[in-house]
Amino acid sequence: MKDAKECRYQMRCWLEASKDARMRGDETNEQHAIRMFREYRDELLAIWSSPGEVALQCG
Repeated sequence: MKDAKECRYQMRCWLEASKDARMRGDETNEQHAIRMFREYRDELLAIWSSPGEVALQCG
């Protein structure tokens, strides 16, 4: 698992990539960048979650 700082950095990069792809009209790369952004967002939320919140999500 990555640390919060790395996740925030990656989120920033993928957000910029999605904006760039949108400006170029490249829908495929825009969708990929959005998926990657969401992946890192979910990792960051998992890092910030308390053990109780994680247990509720898992079962």
